[in-house]
Amino acid sequence: DDGSVVLKNAFVAARISADGRLTSLVDLNRQDRELVPKGASGNVLELFDDQPIYWDAWDIELYSQEKVRPVLGATIAVVNEGPLVATIEVNTKVGKASSIRQWISLSAHSPRLDFDCDVDWHENRKCLKAAFTWDIHSDVATYETQFGVVQRPTHRNTTWDMAKFEVCAHRFADLSEYGYGVALLNDSKYGYSTLANTMTLTLLRSPKAPDANCDMGRHSFKYAVYPHAGSFNESDVVREAYHFNVALSHLPVDLATANLAALQSFFALDNAPNVVLDSVKAAEDDSRDIVVRLYETYGGHARATLSTSLRVSAAHTANLLEEVDDVALELVQAVAPARGSSVVLNFRPFEIVTVRFTAN
Repeated sequence: DDGSVVLKNAFVAARISADGRLTSLVDLNRQDRELVPKGASGNVLELFDDQPIYWDAWDIELYSQEKVRPVLGATIAVVNEGPLVATIEVNTKVGKASSIRQWISLSAHSPRLDFDCDVDWHENRKCLKAAFTWDIHSDVATYETQFGVVQRPTHRNTTWDMAKFEVCAHRFADLSEYGYGVALLNDSKYGYSTLANTMTLTLLRSPKAPDANCDMGRHSFKYAVYPHAGSFNESDVVREAYHFNVALSHLPVDLATANLAALQSFFALDNAPNVVLDSVKAAEDDSRDIVVRLYETYGGHARATLSTSLRVSAAHTANLLEEVDDVALELVQAVAPARGSSVVLNFRPFEIVTVRFTAN
């Protein structure tokens, strides 16, 4: 009756209001837990005055947080009703000369709610943010950094805390309490802010120095909301953020001629859900060696088995310059031929481990 639309699958039910805001997000598998507090919303677009004292294109000042107005006047329409993906299109006028089109989507297989954005941006010293308020309480929020995470306070009780009003992050920020949390994922936006239970993602800025046309024009980017059981350390947020940033590539296969039994992964990682295989590359010294880099993601210990289907004769750990250690890793021939050989690796919290394989 109020013009809102509900996206629902087996995991969550999300209500989008007539002005494009997330007014309800219910976890259907957690006793119908409502994640949006009464009277609050998510996907609230906010336009800030953004005039730093110096360094237009680099600085964001704390006082700009007080010069904000919500972006109003959106229209919504249902453009896809499933069964695999349901999508709502939201069109919003922003500022004097800009507009944003969003496609809010929920797939059949995941609790993740995606926001795919196309923006025509022509503002002058303005900053556009998207804010989400959750029924979750924590003194800290967790932000991804290279090969790990950092935590920052969600309050501004001291001058040190106040100075962290805008936090750099890579693929996600997470707000978790005991037993539950929500992650705000992104594919190309790296400025976050979390105050109390409101998480904000900086989408666009419009500085005028040193380039008067900086960031003007069309922008395409995505962000997503990912609710999860357990605290951040018990979640699969890191994995989901990778999935969101590195989408599957679809290639055609001729089933009449393809040898499907021969299709296999070159590398596999087992027994350590807190370890990520981040990089596979050729060695920099023009040898035929293959370098694999892994890291521990949550701040704990791990013992992982790294397997490869490639024909290799030796394996060594190496430093970041790919210089090998004197002691070789024990290379074990797997029982399953598809797995080839494997090595066992031990990890300390947030440790980066580089393995160099010598090819046959």
